[in-house]
Amino acid sequence: MEEKIRQELYDKLENELDSYKKSLLELSNKEVIDKSYETAIKEEMIYFFYPDSKQFDIKEIRALKQEENSLDSLYRGWMDCDLNICQLLEDSVRDTLEDIVEEQKEKIKEAKKKDRER
Repeated sequence: MEEKIRQELYDKLENELDSYKKSLLELSNKEVIDKSYETAIKEEMIYFFYPDSKQFDIKEIRALKQEENSLDSLYRGWMDCDLNICQLLEDSVRDTLEDIVEEQKEKIKEAKKKDRER
């Protein structure tokens, strides 16, 4: 029974995302671009509710399933959230830059080593 409810919620969220995307087709290119953040967040949110995921208990799944527009409710909750996605992005960029710097240092070392061997 629990698996069925989880599947029903997941299907509901996917249907809401499909409807949302169809509504984008009626907008101008600029408006679609302006909505790209919302689209990306909604697409990511759905994966938290994949039927095999047990991340949320069944009471939460049932409550969300009863919402008129569950996906919109989740998105509004995200927009009201105090977390700062910029900090997460900055951390990711910083980690990536550190990796790039290290890779370039290694390339320089290898190039110098090859020059000495000649």
